[in-house]
Amino acid sequence: MRQLIPTLTQSGLLAVLLQRQRYKVIQLAWRRAHRKHMRAAIWNTLTWPYRALTAPTLIGDSAEPFCRNYPASHLNLSLGQ
Repeated sequence: MRQLIPTLTQSGLLAVLLQRQRYKVIQLAWRRAHRKHMRAAIWNTLTWPYRALTAPTLIGDSAEPFCRNYPASHLNLSLGQ
């Protein structure tokens, strides 16, 4: 009498193959996300000087303050008087 060869499901190999496939898909997704993150970090590091130099500025943007602080001449804060 001939012995029957068990199927993948009966032998448990199907579960092992599916588990390995799932593991590989998860690893691939993790690697892709990690590469994307690292690429963005490197790109930002390389391009920030250019972005800082070419950033749009406001019209009339200068180091001068919007209003000047004049000393109040009507207040006499000296202690000697």
